[in-house]
Amino acid sequence: MENPAEIIKLVWPLIVIQLLVQIYAIYDIVKRKGTKNLSPAAWIVIVILGQITGSIIYLILGRKEE
Repeated sequence: MENPAEIIKLVWPLIVIQLLVQIYAIYDIVKRKGTKNLSPAAWIVIVILGQITGSIIYLILGRKEE
């Protein structure tokens, strides 16, 4: 197994990107005051539990056009 410090150096940018996408998705849900298909609370749960996949699904399918 490789040195754990080397693995962390490779993975941390992905973790940061994931967190930024999640924060943006949650901000967008709260800002828009409405979503398609599901309630905003349900989308927040999907974004948090679904991690990057949940965020992408929201951004593609859940955003309500302004």
